[in-house]
Amino acid sequence: MNSRTLPIDAPAPNDAPRLARGLAPLLLAALISPWLGSCSPEAHAENAAGTTGSEEEKVEEVALERVRVEPVVQETIERSLEAVANVQSLDVVDVLPERAEPVLAILVEEGEHVKTGQILAQLRDRVAKLAYLEAKVRVTEATNEVNRAKRDADRNRQLAVRPDGTSLLSERDMENSEQAFLVAQTGLESAKVRLDQAQLDLDRCTLRAPIDGTLTLRDISVGDQTLVGQRAFQVADLDHPRVIFYRPQSEFSLLSPGQDLTATAEAFPGMAIKGKVERVAPVVDADSGTIKITAILEPIKDRPLPTGLLVRLHLVLESRPDSILIPKRALFFQDEVTYVFKVVDGKVTKVEIEPGFENPTYLQALNSDLKAGDELVVVGMDRLQEGDSVEVLEE
Repeated sequence: MNSRTLPIDAPAPNDAPRLARGLAPLLLAALISPWLGSCSPEAHAENAAGTTGSEEEKVEEVALERVRVEPVVQETIERSLEAVANVQSLDVVDVLPERAEPVLAILVEEGEHVKTGQILAQLRDRVAKLAYLEAKVRVTEATNEVNRAKRDADRNRQLAVRPDGTSLLSERDMENSEQAFLVAQTGLESAKVRLDQAQLDLDRCTLRAPIDGTLTLRDISVGDQTLVGQRAFQVADLDHPRVIFYRPQSEFSLLSPGQDLTATAEAFPGMAIKGKVERVAPVVDADSGTIKITAILEPIKDRPLPTGLLVRLHLVLESRPDSILIPKRALFFQDEVTYVFKVVDGKVTKVEIEPGFENPTYLQALNSDLKAGDELVVVGMDRLQEGDSVEVLEE
């Protein structure tokens, strides 16, 4: 028979169930004691107090409406109108040939600046030169005839009136000599006219600029046969660009010469072209009910404004400096009255607005209830009432 020795402190195998039954109550008490403690009156009171505080914080948070604000500004505001027009030149002249001759030379090109009288093209002038030379000879002949007739008339006059009172010529001969002298003078004047005509025809063989300006069109080339009355060049004064636009007759009293305007064009991005109203038509077009406005624009330093350029005009009708301006985003309407909410010490106050001028961003407030720097609600005003507490959110 085998035998084994157990340690002194180890329980015997038959004692294990009894040991487990003894430890079970202790473990159960350890698990239940925290729950029993929380169910005590003191713990219940503490939990109730914590819950009430959290609910009050939630109520307080719900009472604060979150809004965004923008400040009131004090700046100049203008009453203005917008229009669209094309750049024009009131001085646009077509150069028309007055002789049908071949083109021998072109001396300028489109885009070049020309002066009055500057030669643009040269036509064949041989025929005109010959006619001029012939007319010049005719003037010389007529001059000689006048001189001869004058000598004859002077001599006959001396013969007709002698110192002793006698006359060697008849009265008829004297009249004939005087008449010959007058005919010779008339022939000289006629020859001079024909010379002037020949000079004019010769000058017409040279096409010249009629005004100071820029050559905008060239319709002929070397070798072309010009036609009388058919355009060869066009010269426009681009140094004084103008625009013509039309406005409703209801704005007649608002428009006057001298008013400032600015023009912008896609061809010159970022550039504002200054100008002034030059003329306001004194009549209203009966068909369209509009009035014609002519404005002059300042020329650009680097290059002229091309005619036909589409520009957008901004015309200042009236300017009001140091105006109280409120953001349009802050406006709301009740019973056809305009209001804003002003934030003061965390609460909102409803302020009635008397509107003045406006632009795309701001409206002028004519009443003095607002000042520069006041904060106006721009987001969240639909949930607000007079006196509500608000929390201003940062942008």
